[in-house]
Amino acid sequence: MNQGMFMSKQWRNALAAGVILASAAGAATAQAEKEKGYYIGGNAFYNEVFDADGTVTTSDAGGIPGLSAIPVVGDLLNGLLGGLGGGGGANANFETSYDTDISYGFTFGYKFESPYRLEFEYRQGENDVDKVSGGGVSLSSSSSLEVTSMMGNLWYDFSAGERLRPYIGFGLGQANLDFGNGDDDVTIGQLGAGITYYMTPRLAIDAGYRYSVADDASFKSGGTETEIEYSAQSLLVGLRYNFFDAQYGVQDADGDGVSDEMDECPGTPRGVQVDSVGCPLDGDNDGVADYLDQCPNTPAGAEVNAVGCPLDGDNDGVVDADDACPNTPAGEAVMSNGCAKDQAVILRGVNFELNSAKLTVNAETILNDVAATLTSSPGFNVELQGHTDSTGSDSYNMNLSQNRAKSVKNYLVGSGVGSDRLTATGYGEEQPIASNDTKDGRAENRRVELKVLGSDTVAEPMSYDEPMVEDEPMVEDELMLEDPAVDDEPMVEEESADEIMMDEPAAEEEYQPYEMSEDELDY
Repeated sequence: MNQGMFMSKQWRNALAAGVILASAAGAATAQAEKEKGYYIGGNAFYNEVFDADGTVTTSDAGGIPGLSAIPVVGDLLNGLLGGLGGGGGANANFETSYDTDISYGFTFGYKFESPYRLEFEYRQGENDVDKVSGGGVSLSSSSSLEVTSMMGNLWYDFSAGERLRPYIGFGLGQANLDFGNGDDDVTIGQLGAGITYYMTPRLAIDAGYRYSVADDASFKSGGTETEIEYSAQSLLVGLRYNFFDAQYGVQDADGDGVSDEMDECPGTPRGVQVDSVGCPLDGDNDGVADYLDQCPNTPAGAEVNAVGCPLDGDNDGVVDADDACPNTPAGEAVMSNGCAKDQAVILRGVNFELNSAKLTVNAETILNDVAATLTSSPGFNVELQGHTDSTGSDSYNMNLSQNRAKSVKNYLVGSGVGSDRLTATGYGEEQPIASNDTKDGRAENRRVELKVLGSDTVAEPMSYDEPMVEDEPMVEDELMLEDPAVDDEPMVEEESADEIMMDEPAAEEEYQPYEMSEDELDY
């Protein structure tokens, strides 16, 4: 068999084995490292050439003067071929042994965000010829074999502890074999394995094994051609520097003190305080981290914007949660409750006892907040408006609404609000906000409103030609029997506390007319 063909198949088989090994590694359950980037390295090899058989072929046999010019083996081959005798071509086999020696190289590679590394390797070495033998004859020589190679390598890294990375892989490239006075460029391949140990996240020690095999090199001189085989193995040790941080040990990419494995908020800026799962602190639980929160004490449940401040839809300086008038026109001065001039707010929950202007306990609690609003808004005067539904006579409803508005005013004055800032006005049934044909609608119409008048503006109190008569047999919002306008009005099955059905005798017994003081009547 032709030796060149044999060696060519040999290294190709070796590379095929390397592919199989790498594929097997890819199927392994090694932990993929979350790191990527370029690296450089330098290696020293302890190199042994262990397969260096050769063949010499010549068209002229025996004692050819030019044969001595053939590198290294010329003298030996002259003897071998000369011994064949006769004319015509001849060939002879020989073996060369080499001293073990040191070679050097450097690498430049790229680590993918996976277990794979792609690497360019340059290596140069020289092994001295120890002796050449063949046909029972041996000859010492002082010549050497120089090998310069460039290969592309593919390595697969495993994880084996915090800093150790075993690896396997293969390479393929080209080598120049310089044998005495002749040289040849051939294809070369290698299989390799090793262990990388990270001294720091960027600096690592590499130790490994390489098996290399090349195509046969051919040297020609005149009518003589010499072919040699090349196989070698080597142990290496080297240093590698990463232009990225290798990931090992407990990882904390954002440096917040919580490992990446436990960190639910990766990428937190350096120096930001975090909780046990690595998320920035949020003291008021508004969804905006404290280091971004421009309003760090937002009340629980309040809607906030991107910087943690409560929403203020009309930009009046009063947050929506506290804004009783959320649609104030731009630029208007507002009270602390968010209401501007000519805006009104219904004082929901301000209720009175049956057929009376006496405030309920719940109403007083609400009016305490109203007093606080007025106290914190000294530049505004307000009108307290009393309203009723349409049940009952106009005059009765007008007087009842006035009395109830005055009762609210008296309470606010007693809470520290200046009397000159308050106007109490009753509007009776004149300004409904819902239908008086339903129970719910009438309940909405029975209300007290606070309307902002603006600074230094006080409305004139309304005067009434018909004062409330104590012996008038009416209750709040009660239908009047003598009023023909309501004779045909259908009766409602359910009436509120202030709606007493006229066909029930108990209604008159429940009637307790409200007795106004002289000050209230004069008002």
